[in-house]
This record gives sequence, structure tokens and C-alpha cells, in this order.
Amino acid sequence: MEHNMSRLAGKKAIRSFARKLSEPEVIKDLNITPMMDMMTIILVFLLKSFASTSSTITFDANLQVPRSITQLKPKEAIALTVTKKVILVEGDGIAPITGGKVDPAVKRDGENGYYITPLVDVLEKHARKEKKVAELTGVPWEAQLMLIADQTTPYRLLTEVLYSCGQAGYANYRLLVLKSKD
Repeated sequence: MEHNMSRLAGKKAIRSFARKLSEPEVIKDLNITPMMDMMTIILVFLLKSFASTSSTITFDANLQVPRSITQLKPKEAIALTVTKKVILVEGDGIAPITGGKVDPAVKRDGENGYYITPLVDVLEKHARKEKKVAELTGVPWEAQLMLIADQTTPYRLLTEVLYSCGQAGYANYRLLVLKSKD
């Protein structure tokens, strides 16, 4: 059996065959959903690992944290610091302290009151933000506060601060202490 093909017909067949090999199949529908899912998982992982870093506290002459032998690890929470001179929430000054007492002008009920108005206002603002984040992420809001107080802070001042925190919706407190080497 002899195949006689003209030279021109052979070239056309070769070109046709080469064209079929060189033309890649075009994908008309590109599904990016799996890629978006992967990027979301990576983003959540990075945010979680970033949020689990330890707390940094600046110590000075106005803040000497007491020592303890506790083994509990600090949890991520709103940082409320009571120094000898000021009450801070997340590093922002809220109310001045003079002689171990909050200025009566910033208390709702005067000198004998427990309600520190600017502290409650700031914590309510933080609570609204945290509740919104909890609602969007589906994680229950824990209302956690990390109380960092000077070791010489009077008990009355601590009770005023904790009462005001409770009025703002923060019922869970963790007292921050330094780990003792003993």
C-alpha cells in the first residue's frame, strides 16, 4: 500500500498537526473561590497569631507591679492601668490621681462616690467596639479587663475603679503581677 501525497498536501498536514499541538486550550471560566478561601484562612491565622503576643507594660517610678508566684498566663484584654498619678485605659490617660484618690470633680457622686465618669465612658466605648467585633466574628464577648495597678494603690481606689468597670459592663478582671523568682 503506497501513499502518494503531494508535497503541498504533506506540508498542509504537518502545519495542521503543528497548529493543533501549539494552540493551548483556553480556560474560559476561572474559579477563584478556592484561592479566596485559602487567603482568608491565612489572614485569620496571621491575625490570631498576632493577637496572641504577650503584653508590654512600661514601668516607671509611678508603677511598681506587685510580685506573685502565680502560674497563669495573661490573656488578651483591655489594659486598665492605675499608677500613682493617673488612670490609663490602653495607654490613654483618663483620670488624674492625687494622694491615692481620684479627683472628686470627675466622679458622678462627688468625693464619696465610686462612679468615675470618664472611666465608665471610655470603657463603654471599648465595650461597644468589642461587642460589634464579637457579633461579626461569632465569638462570644467575654468582657475581660487586665488590671495593672501599683503595689501601693489604696484599696478604696481599687474598689472605685472596679465598680466603675462593672458599670461599663466589664465583670471579669485579671490582676497583672510580676512572676516572682522564689
